[in-house]
Amino acid sequence: GGAAESPAGRQQRGRGAMGRRALLGGRAPLHLLLLCHAWALPPPPREAQPLLPARLPAPPGQLALRLAAFGRAVVLRLRPDAAFLAPRLRLQRLGGRRPPGRSPPRRGCFYSGAVEGSPDAPLQPLGQPSPGPPWRRPHRLQRRAAPPGAHPAAAPPVPATEPGGPRRRAKRFVSQARYVETLLVADASMVFHPGFACPSLSPQNHVLTLMAMAARIYKHPSLKNSINLVVVKVLVVDEAAVGPEVSDNGGLTLRNFCSWQQRFNPPSDRHPEHYDTAILLTRQDFCGHQSCDTLGVADIGTMCDRNKSCSVIEDEGLQAAYTLAHELGHVLSMPHDDSKTCERLFGPLGKHHMMAPLFIHLNKTQPWSPCSAMYLTEFLDGGHGDCLLDAPANPLSLPAELPGQGALYSLDQQCQQIFGKDFQHCPNTTEEDVCAQLWCRTGSGEPLCHTKNGSLPWADGTPCKTSGLCWDGRCFPHDALKPQPAVDGGWGPWSPWGSCSRTCGGGVQFSFRHCDSPKPQHGGRYCEGQRAKYQSCHTDECPPDGKSFREQQCEKYNSYNFTDLEGNLLEWVPKYAGVSPRDRCKLFCRARGRSEFKVFEAKVIDGTLCGPETLSICVHGQCIKAGCDHVVGSSKKLDKCGVCGGNGSTCRKISGSLNRSKYGYNDIVTIPAGATNIDIKQRSHRGVRHDGNYLALRTLEGKYLLNGDFAISAMEQDILIKGTILKYSGSMTTLERLQSFRQLPEPLTVQLLTIASEIFPPKVKYTFFIPKDVPFMQTVCTVCWGLLLEKKKCRPWFLPSPRPSCRSRRSRVGGFDKIGIPLQKPWIGLPSPPYSSVGVLEREECFISCGLSLGDNWVIWLEAGTSRGPDPGTC
Repeated sequence: GGAAESPAGRQQRGRGAMGRRALLGGRAPLHLLLLCHAWALPPPPREAQPLLPARLPAPPGQLALRLAAFGRAVVLRLRPDAAFLAPRLRLQRLGGRRPPGRSPPRRGCFYSGAVEGSPDAPLQPLGQPSPGPPWRRPHRLQRRAAPPGAHPAAAPPVPATEPGGPRRRAKRFVSQARYVETLLVADASMVFHPGFACPSLSPQNHVLTLMAMAARIYKHPSLKNSINLVVVKVLVVDEAAVGPEVSDNGGLTLRNFCSWQQRFNPPSDRHPEHYDTAILLTRQDFCGHQSCDTLGVADIGTMCDRNKSCSVIEDEGLQAAYTLAHELGHVLSMPHDDSKTCERLFGPLGKHHMMAPLFIHLNKTQPWSPCSAMYLTEFLDGGHGDCLLDAPANPLSLPAELPGQGALYSLDQQCQQIFGKDFQHCPNTTEEDVCAQLWCRTGSGEPLCHTKNGSLPWADGTPCKTSGLCWDGRCFPHDALKPQPAVDGGWGPWSPWGSCSRTCGGGVQFSFRHCDSPKPQHGGRYCEGQRAKYQSCHTDECPPDGKSFREQQCEKYNSYNFTDLEGNLLEWVPKYAGVSPRDRCKLFCRARGRSEFKVFEAKVIDGTLCGPETLSICVHGQCIKAGCDHVVGSSKKLDKCGVCGGNGSTCRKISGSLNRSKYGYNDIVTIPAGATNIDIKQRSHRGVRHDGNYLALRTLEGKYLLNGDFAISAMEQDILIKGTILKYSGSMTTLERLQSFRQLPEPLTVQLLTIASEIFPPKVKYTFFIPKDVPFMQTVCTVCWGLLLEKKKCRPWFLPSPRPSCRSRRSRVGGFDKIGIPLQKPWIGLPSPPYSSVGVLEREECFISCGLSLGDNWVIWLEAGTSRGPDPGTC
């Protein structure tokens, strides 16, 4: 997919770690993680005391343990804690084979709590697994003193919110809690990898740990949204044959996985096992064209699309959590920080944010760039993340244990996950490499130590030196990482109204507030509620210049950057036809007279009409209701006469039909300037699509705007006339149609092109409205005696004449060509040659409607092969 991690060499990325060793978000006042199968830890420091807990009576749903430490009895108060697990998480294994020693994780394996009287004291399982319940295994307890000063601290868990209830639609510019319900899949390469040889570290526990780390990153306030990652189902594939087809081709693997995972997703969003996105973790190495440095693949902006909302991650230990968070960012529409749009809006963003394509260290104070936050906010405000609004029932808090603090990720285990089961941590690590760089060697005593290029720090929480813990690649004293109480965010004041987006015609101005009074800290909640408000401005009408506001935006791209093959400059005009309703606030422009089009901007300027047939306007990329008075939220509408707020009393309806025609172009009606609500329909004969009858459109100067020169437009298109759009359905439909809802700026003649009149007669109907003071006659001059050449000339609308006048002249002509009028095939009523000269001509008064312009019209009646006119009865 287009969002695959860019192959740039593991020299820079650390092969999956990408230097991103941060754990953002949460630690509570000591949260203890107890696993059903403890795993061996390195020998404890000398001051640590091996302890054997005893279980005490406790209220239902709780666990109380007593230990003897520091000369007194210490009591632990614990509760089940699995924040990253959905309440009804189900583990499913696929395939007949199952490695020995594996058992599904039980929800009771995860506990958190505090030491009575010393809530910050750390406690960890110690030594090899032993029979019996987990609380009967040796543990170590270390005394902690509160240090002066402050150092980076992880955040406590966020209090659970109430379930969202029924699925609801997101409100615009409102911060709401979102829940990304996730399917995690571990393929067979994970199940049989030597790094998971110990029963205590199963693939399912490992992928849940990765998800918990990623969930904390998404809780950071720099994302400017409340995003909660929740696991609803874990699939462990024991046999490759029953899992998705995985290869070194990351893009192909993504497509295979997206197709494969659909079978496990219940269609109803209310189903407890329905998920919003699926993530595959595999040990397969993904390769690109030049190298095998791809760490993950995902398509951008596919969240809530059950067919495409998925990603594949190459697992290389704990650092895969950052690849997971990165690829999930793509699914949530975030591009790389070095994209053209990001750099144009925010300048260079560096390589230390989560969506950097290449970086070696994560900026923990701001893991998300402002560009990532902007893209996510626009994605959610656009309604593309509405599936994330339903909260799982009774969500739990995230565990606060740092990975290195638990029993599963000792230094040796970190080495084995990356390099293989025969590796262990190098004991002769230099002072400067403690916490900063993980060096590993084979267990056979090989003196050569290995590491990954770039940055491969120890996992956060890994014990270091005498009694320290690693954090962000540095060793801190235990006391320096004392957890801080959670601080929920609060809204600041509203900003002054910003500048107006337009100078006339109805612009928009914004006021914002930010979640900074106070900012969320240590895992506190991000603000929820309205973050932006807007109002209309400069609602007066724009001077008539014959161009719409969207047309002006397209014209800005009329430059020599866009030319045809001959070097001719392309002229860009708005494109409406074929644009999805969800994309109508993007700047789609097409080359005039061509089918080529481009999306020049992801959002049109605020205040731009959403389309030619609506009064709604685009605001921040979304279509918002507005009235004809250019006010957002107004209910004022144009009446049938085109008057804003009118009652329809200032115009009259014109309608007519055409049921007979001859080969060629047949005049139907000339629509005057100022006409509104134009609707011309040609219904195919007996439902035959191509019945030989096609609508055509011509100016009074004779220029064809549609279907001229016997060339038919089969597809839907927009006809731009001085800022007004006529929508044409295309000739491929059984109901061919021309429509316009705005006032027509100039008169147009509607014609019917007929190529099979005798076989398929036409069925044309038309309606439109014109002001009552605009004269209109639907009949043309007809003279039945001989040849009458009439030149009808309209007077300007502003002259006192009550209606256009018509002058006729007598003439003796021997042929049509001698008159100097271009021959139209066929001119309505024009017989085939030869034409004869005739004698005295009759004069007849006739009128045409020219609207608000001047126009000439010639009407010719000839009789062939005779010197006398036709019988009047034949007229």
